[in-house]
Amino acid sequence: MSNKEVLHVYSSGAVAPPIKRCAEKFKARFGTEFKFTVGKAENLVSEIAELRKGDILTCGAEFILDEAQEKGLVHRDTRRSVGFRKSAILVPMGNPKKIKSMSDLTREGVKVGISVSGCLLGVWDDVSSKAGLTDRIRNNIADFADGCGAVMALINQKKVDAVFGWDAFKKLWMKTMEVVELPEELQVYRSTGVATIKFSKHKELAKKFIDFLVSENGKKIYMEYGWYHAVP
Repeated sequence: MSNKEVLHVYSSGAVAPPIKRCAEKFKARFGTEFKFTVGKAENLVSEIAELRKGDILTCGAEFILDEAQEKGLVHRDTRRSVGFRKSAILVPMGNPKKIKSMSDLTREGVKVGISVSGCLLGVWDDVSSKAGLTDRIRNNIADFADGCGAVMALINQKKVDAVFGWDAFKKLWMKTMEVVELPEELQVYRSTGVATIKFSKHKELAKKFIDFLVSENGKKIYMEYGWYHAVP
């Protein structure tokens, strides 16, 4: 394998750290170079459609890969799940409002933030509906974020008292936020998917890297970043 081969990976922001780490391991073993384009999932899909280039797409929810597949941008038979993230309530470090449960999000004066795009789209509704608290929590939604990074910015900038997110975020923003775990019956899991882009000029190499991502070595890396149940 030539060490001049370059795999171009499109990755949504919050799922980039583990796949970048996997790329480092893969490069050390096989000499493959990597180029990463990291951003909002919607923007990545649009760029791939416009430029008709790239080798691998990875995003934090299957519905994003569904859209890419429907648009003819990824190969269906190359789609794999590299693991799952679990929903949680995220609060600023120190948890100033002492939020311990979903019912605390309904208290007067508690400001809640949600994401209206990306892998967290609709998660607040999924969790709140399970708890039977949709109307009461909706009344406390004070701000809307455009994706994972933006929803965490609501916490970091102290614009809200809590957000709906993934517990894996504690690995990315451990100095600014805390995780309030949800009971098992309220948890929502979403898969982080990966697929080969149809315009790839390195399809076999892309397949080999995806195989590495879902191997025991790749699974271990994703688990270190807070993912669950990665499958071989």
